[in-house]
Amino acid sequence: MTTRLRKIYYSFPIRLLALHLRSHLVLVLIWLFLALLSTGVVGKFFGIHYLMLTPEYRGEVDFWSFFITGTALGALYMIWNLTTYLLSAHRFAFLATLEAPFSKYCLNNAVIPLAYLLAYLTVTVKFQWYDELSPFGVIFSNVAGFLMGIVVFTGLLALYLRLTNKDIVSFLSPGHFVPRPGSKLLAPGRRLPTLFEIQTGSTRWRVDTYLNERLRLRWVRSVSHYNPEMLARVFRQNHLNAVVVQGVALVLVMISGLFMDSEWMRVPTGTSIYLIASMMIAVYGAVVFWFRQWGLLVMIVLLVVVNITTGFGWFTYRNRAYGIDYVQEKRATYTYAELESLCEPEKVEKDIAETRKILEAWLAKNRAAGIEKPKMVFLCVSGGGMRSALWTLNCLQQADSATEGSLFRQTMLISGASGGVLGAAYFREVYRRELEGGTLSSRDPVLIDDMGRDLLNPVSFALASNDLFFPFGTFKSGNYTYRKDRGYILEKQLNENCRDLLTLRLAHYRDPERTAQIPMLVVTPFIVNDARRLIISPHNLSYLMRPPDNARRTLQTEIDAVDFHSMFAAQQADSLAFTSALRMNCTYPLILPNVWLPTKPAIEAIDAGFRDNYGLLTVARFVQVFQDWIRENTGGVVIVQMRCFEKIDAIGPSDTKGIVQSLFTPAQAAGSVTTIQDFEQDNVLSLLDNMLGDKNLNMLRFSYRPVRKENEATMSLHLSKREKLDLLEAFNSQDNQATLRRLKTVLAKE
Repeated sequence: MTTRLRKIYYSFPIRLLALHLRSHLVLVLIWLFLALLSTGVVGKFFGIHYLMLTPEYRGEVDFWSFFITGTALGALYMIWNLTTYLLSAHRFAFLATLEAPFSKYCLNNAVIPLAYLLAYLTVTVKFQWYDELSPFGVIFSNVAGFLMGIVVFTGLLALYLRLTNKDIVSFLSPGHFVPRPGSKLLAPGRRLPTLFEIQTGSTRWRVDTYLNERLRLRWVRSVSHYNPEMLARVFRQNHLNAVVVQGVALVLVMISGLFMDSEWMRVPTGTSIYLIASMMIAVYGAVVFWFRQWGLLVMIVLLVVVNITTGFGWFTYRNRAYGIDYVQEKRATYTYAELESLCEPEKVEKDIAETRKILEAWLAKNRAAGIEKPKMVFLCVSGGGMRSALWTLNCLQQADSATEGSLFRQTMLISGASGGVLGAAYFREVYRRELEGGTLSSRDPVLIDDMGRDLLNPVSFALASNDLFFPFGTFKSGNYTYRKDRGYILEKQLNENCRDLLTLRLAHYRDPERTAQIPMLVVTPFIVNDARRLIISPHNLSYLMRPPDNARRTLQTEIDAVDFHSMFAAQQADSLAFTSALRMNCTYPLILPNVWLPTKPAIEAIDAGFRDNYGLLTVARFVQVFQDWIRENTGGVVIVQMRCFEKIDAIGPSDTKGIVQSLFTPAQAAGSVTTIQDFEQDNVLSLLDNMLGDKNLNMLRFSYRPVRKENEATMSLHLSKREKLDLLEAFNSQDNQATLRRLKTVLAKE
């Protein structure tokens, strides 16, 4: 090795990098994961990289949103340095002889964070220019804010540590520093090398040069003439400072969660991700610092203990559906026998009779509009995050306008999953208020702006500052008190985005639906425990709990759904917050909490897309139940589907799949659940067509296909400007315009 190469190889920055790759790979992988998130290699489907590259604060992407995110990255950088200093400083005894040892350590330990920063800046500049359509001046201001946030936070913390951390001179001076009581307990450090080990270099890592504050290489001096105990005292005092800073940072994050209601405290998602990464680094570093080689085993044991204790309800909080009663003694019995009692033949007939009244009201309304036998429209909206919400809302506005109001007037029922139901619910509520004299039009373009607003930033903030610990804040919904978590903040933000028009209870929609003023809206979350669907409506819908059977019940069809209104009648089902019903229907795994329901045994509800991402199962069963009435009183059924997924997917090859990759083939198959649903539902449509008779079923699809593939909207709770434009432009495609013309023809007055 040449002298120059040896000088580089034994420089402090390179030796630290080698040490981290050898001994602290978990911490390095956290940085790598952040880089993959920021560049879109990981999480692109959910649009996470958008939130990191264009952080949004109080509805704006600007200097201050980048500044706040920059301070969080600065905090991550300092936690990285504090943690690795705790784990690594004992290997570099020369640090104790330097003035401001921690400052010099941070400077030399910046290789990995600096590589991440350069990658981030490159990608965010490109993204702002191309996807956010930002001018150069705005991009420059944003980047300046980001860098300033890093500098301000790291500068203030570095100044504090420079003033409080001691070097060996402090201990050699008269009146030398005396460590505070308990410092050995809080920051015991590692065993320092003996004088012989230092002289021989048998345990320390060789370092020849280091960078000083002026970015100049300086030669490392020998420490063999120092007392090892004196060196140990320097490291213990520095370690104590590191522990104190990490503890204070953790407490501040927890306190900030108490103020999640304030929009000023809802920091950008990128900030939350950096905070979570900081906590992961700090916790992992603390465990390894204390338990050394036993660190991995201790981490596994801790995870097992946490799982057991939280399983018994200790130190944890299960998310609830707001408005209903969770008192232990009043919980509903959830057994198969109880489900059978909810859909006994007498009850089913009673519920069918009640729904026929809605059908009659719907018929009278349309006959009053001059149509003797109107087409009965069913809206099936797909899941797909905010892109589906925006797509559904835009399709409804465009199609209802093109048909001069016939579409929504003739719509009997809306079903679907996730974001699509959010868009349909908002349109329906504005439509209802418009009929009652409201000033806001259901076709007003401002609704698009409302629905396109961010939902992910407040959720991620609540996750980082509140849900990872224990939610202490409380609020009242209906007659009951609940704790504030990311489920609560999602509903609050959704209401704020939608002008507080969705702050209603389930019961508020009973009369408007009963009189056919608005279409019925049925949401169907998936019950994790037994794979059944939870049918949520202001009406009793026991006839949707199982496939219709003949009078003799010879088919013995299985109960595959649960009528929410009947199951939780004693728990005040009518008081369920409407936003809670919507949230249960679009519970993104990990991003939003599963909703725990008051039953014995307890059950959990998650996103409806696991069973029916396109909303067709509910419609098919409804049509099957009322097929005789439909054939007698209508001109047929029109199913209008608004979907955000391709009907025909590209075929993935397996030619080059390796043996390790093949192990994950079952998981890949499970990820094709929406495609599988498409195949099964085509079969259902064929059966419906045979059942209703010739020309009595029309299936029309408005499908989102990106105008430009690179602009395709992601399945996120946040959309970029270019994605929103692409969603709106996609409606003008040839296929969708052809579907619109067919819809106008089908609904034309006869």
